Amino acid sequence: MRTYFSFSKREKNGLLVLLTILLVIIGINLMLPIIIPTPKYDFSEWEEQVATYQKHLDSLSREKNRLHLVPFNPNKVTRDELMAMGIPEKPASNWANYLRKGGHFRKPEDVGKIYGLSDSISEKLVPFVRMVEDTMPRVKRIVKNRPLRKSSAVKKPRLQAAVPDKIAIPVVDLNRADSVDLEKLPGIGPVLAGRIVKYRRLLGGYYSVGQLKEVYGLRGEHYNKALPYLKVAKDSLHPIQINFASLGDLARHPYINYREAKAVVNKREKLGKIESFDVLEDIFLPEKVEKLHPYIIFAP
Repeated sequence: MRTYFSFSKREKNGLLVLLTILLVIIGINLMLPIIIPTPKYDFSEWEEQVATYQKHLDSLSREKNRLHLVPFNPNKVTRDELMAMGIPEKPASNWANYLRKGGHFRKPEDVGKIYGLSDSISEKLVPFVRMVEDTMPRVKRIVKNRPLRKSSAVKKPRLQAAVPDKIAIPVVDLNRADSVDLEKLPGIGPVLAGRIVKYRRLLGGYYSVGQLKEVYGLRGEHYNKALPYLKVAKDSLHPIQINFASLGDLARHPYINYREAKAVVNKREKLGKIESFDVLEDIFLPEKVEKLHPYIIFAP
């Protein structure tokens, strides 16, 4: 038995070295957290960014699903105009098909008969329905070869007076006009008028008539027709105080995307306050800085 369980001096030394190595490894594992503390990672800022971004996505989703109603004629409205007002694609297509096949709405409540249009949406549409008909007085047709009477010379001026004079179109201020005022302009219908007002609200006011070209769906011919009757009062602008605006306020502006808004907030937190556009040259391109000048103030 002793032969099998006894160790030579060499084997004993090997076991001793092995035990020593094991003890050293165990000791290092125990002492390592004390010598080199485990770094603690703070995820609060990252979680805050994720939460802010999620709120931004939620607001965009709510904005997409929200109705943007403006006065409209149900017998002349197009599928694209209906969808621009927030009507879902399926009922908007059914509406257009109904008109294409000769359908006609006689009263505002008739919009509820469109297949796929929910009762809640149709009830909201009714106050905006305008049943516009041709109110132009009709001139009686003069029959040829009818002998003229003496009184015809008196009636002729009466026929000419039946045609109304051309209505003068007033010049409107883009920053003060509502959708009803804008609808009076040539080339501007109820849908475009609503979009112009909405874009003005997002911008904080127009500083140039040329900004109308940025409105979705407003084509060149619309702009050229309305241009002679437009003006802009720059004292009606509502600029952003960049040192106090939240991330959401900045990202909501049409000229600032979410990445740029986040970079501005980080820069502001780093510097304490932003005093000029020179500090933001690494965030905005020069052409965007030029567009943002009227909308940014560097309040202390």
